Amino acid sequence: MESFIPLVLISILIFLQIKKFRDMCKYLSFTYPEEWGKLSRNSLGGSQWSVTNANLSESLKTGFFSTVTDEKTRQFKRFKLLNMFMMGAVILLHFIFF
Repeated sequence: MESFIPLVLISILIFLQIKKFRDMCKYLSFTYPEEWGKLSRNSLGGSQWSVTNANLSESLKTGFFSTVTDEKTRQFKRFKLLNMFMMGAVILLHFIFF
């Protein structure tokens, strides 16, 4: 039963990260429509969401959105980093105590 606690915590953290990512996508599409159009362009004919997801993640690391000094993008980057650390801590604590 104790092994379900970390699973539930990690599931909640993943759900929060997905929700924040989608909110960030909506915000960026309204705030920077020209740059968003470049990110969502798909010449291979696959799923637009998967291409946009990958392109946005890469742009937040090294592209246009990494240079933007917008408060919402900085908050998202901090949240994503903190969320990863919290998931790692939950897994580490689970290995130590269970």
